[in-house]
Amino acid sequence: MRINETLKENGMTVEKKIAQRRRGFTLTEAAIVLGIVGLILGAIWVAAASVYDNLRVTTTSNQLLQIVQSIRSMHATQNTIDPAIDAVLVAKAGGMPSDMVTRSAAGAVTNVRDVWAGDVEIDPYMYTVANDSFAVTFSAVPQGACSDLLVRNTGAGRDSGLVGAGNAASKTTPFPMTLTQAVAACSSTASTGNDVVFTFRLKT
Repeated sequence: MRINETLKENGMTVEKKIAQRRRGFTLTEAAIVLGIVGLILGAIWVAAASVYDNLRVTTTSNQLLQIVQSIRSMHATQNTIDPAIDAVLVAKAGGMPSDMVTRSAAGAVTNVRDVWAGDVEIDPYMYTVANDSFAVTFSAVPQGACSDLLVRNTGAGRDSGLVGAGNAASKTTPFPMTLTQAVAACSSTASTGNDVVFTFRLKT
């Protein structure tokens, strides 16, 4: 684009054409800008993923406490648990958080799933005598979330009836679990994830 500029010199009018250049980004500058934007987006992605994982572990911990309280309430007048107990039976009795329950088109309970879309299982367990305890299993839990879940729920403030935690129904002592123990129990890096099992006494 050219702009005409009129100058007066010694009584003469001189027209001078001034060339204006429009300068854009060079490829190097564009690459630097894109690199910086990529780094910022990557940092946001990592932070968001970390917050989301933490939220899922917190949600699962809260669901675990609700399940345990429901099962104990259902057996308040008994010293042993129903040997036919399972997650679907507890859900049908209204003892499962609603966001965990999968229903058919007709509204029947078909399954109970955790936040990782793995099956939740409830089984009777023998701590001292047959069926005096029960195990709650969360499946398809990623490795990092698995160890976090174990450490959180076996530490200070844990349920007083918790007698076992790991990758199988068991008696575990002492609590709390160390990070080393939790990582060893969560060794699977497969896409199917880990089974995390918490064992509770029916009567605390």
